[in-house]
Amino acid sequence: MNVALFQEIEKYMQLKNWNKTQLSKESGIHISEISRIMNNRQPLSLQNLDAITHAFGLSEGLLYTYYIEECLNEGNRIDKRRSIQFLYKCAAEGRKKHFSNLIDLMLEENSKTFRRKNLLYIFSVAEELFEAGKGEEALPLYEVIIENDSDRFSENVAISYFRRFYIVRLTDKGQHALTHVLDQLAYMPIDIRKEAYLWVMADYYRREDWEKVLFYAEKLKLLTVEGEYYGRALMYKSFALTRLGASLEEVLGLIAAYAQVNEFFSDIAAGNRYVALLDFGQLEYVDEYLSWLETRDDIYAGLPRILESFVQLNRLEDAKMLIERFNHVIKDMAVSKEPWLKEKMYWDFRYAYALLQCKCNQFEKGLMDLLEVAATSNKIGNIERFKKCLLVFWQYRFYAASHHEEKYTQLLSTGNI
Repeated sequence: MNVALFQEIEKYMQLKNWNKTQLSKESGIHISEISRIMNNRQPLSLQNLDAITHAFGLSEGLLYTYYIEECLNEGNRIDKRRSIQFLYKCAAEGRKKHFSNLIDLMLEENSKTFRRKNLLYIFSVAEELFEAGKGEEALPLYEVIIENDSDRFSENVAISYFRRFYIVRLTDKGQHALTHVLDQLAYMPIDIRKEAYLWVMADYYRREDWEKVLFYAEKLKLLTVEGEYYGRALMYKSFALTRLGASLEEVLGLIAAYAQVNEFFSDIAAGNRYVALLDFGQLEYVDEYLSWLETRDDIYAGLPRILESFVQLNRLEDAKMLIERFNHVIKDMAVSKEPWLKEKMYWDFRYAYALLQCKCNQFEKGLMDLLEVAATSNKIGNIERFKKCLLVFWQYRFYAASHHEEKYTQLLSTGNI
């Protein structure tokens, strides 16, 4: 045990008037182990430090500043087990000062061999955090790999770029992260590359960049011939081709193909078949689609298309009743961030609702909603929806007030048309 940490533990033992036996009893650590630790014949594990800290009645982590030196072995190199445990816990609990200090110590290593090992330790902790659903906590560690690994074409660097993209893809940093991950796809192991293609494809779907959706759907399809990834590739390909001028027969053929993948895709295909029919103008299927959808947990995915179909059919009262009936679903879409699809569908719904308001001559609110949807679409790079909003606004421009026109002009000047 390093001198500073030893002195801190001794200080609290003196305040409590404890000897080693009492420390053992209160901490639950066997007396023989306490003796070996205090006599510097056994390293102090993080688990034992927490037990001792708790025995003293102190807040966990109070002595962590002194523990960083314990992450070194007798050769004054980073100890794998202790450093990984400490780094994981500090990162998971948001103890930025402590894990930053340990990372600085790990990066100070002059030997290329040992520095490389230290980066592997950091990467392993990042992966463990990510797999535990702690992406935000893992992000700073992936950034360390990206910034400090000298091998710019290593698998770990490529994976770190992808993980960063996945973590920040729904934020303002998403576009920047996407640009970098695209350059790293070739250096990823196949399993990670499949996952990367899937989420890159999904991101372009969110942006409604249909040519890119089709491109990465084809890439993913080439890497797999069955299962989840294959089904997703065919499904996203069908979405893209619907918007890129394919025939209804071709789209329905793709839907029938991924319906054979497994029961999950068979279920999704049933709903997507209705969506395809509506997208190709066969709006008479809207009631049948609603009947199929209304009892499902994922009803949010179909509400925007049903609402828009009612508006297109001029069934305005049915549209209003739909909103009233599923108001709870709409409210959930507005605040939920999981799954990510809800956010996209919420803005699709806002677009359809704006169309309804304009149809009902509620131009003050309808035009403002169109402009808000356009602004959000422009922000996330959904240029298709951005253009649609401005086109509808132009159709109703004679009903626009000055503040509508001002916002419209501003969007025209900043938008990617």
